[in-house]
Amino acid sequence: MRTLEITLLEEKYQHIQEEIKYGGRTMLEEETLGGYDISLHVGVPNIYTYLEMNYINQVDLGEVEWSFSS
Repeated sequence: MRTLEITLLEEKYQHIQEEIKYGGRTMLEEETLGGYDISLHVGVPNIYTYLEMNYINQVDLGEVEWSFSS
């Protein structure tokens, strides 16, 4: 099985964690259920790739490095 590996800077990782916490609190207050998605956008391989997270807000996490491994 192949694995998709996305390398994040610590600040981007922390941003994701904070967004998950904020979304969880907001959904709890509004008594709603939902999930989040993380999208890897690849325009031209190895030139410009960015990560985006959708939960309560849409968050553009900027450029990231990624690769497939076995």
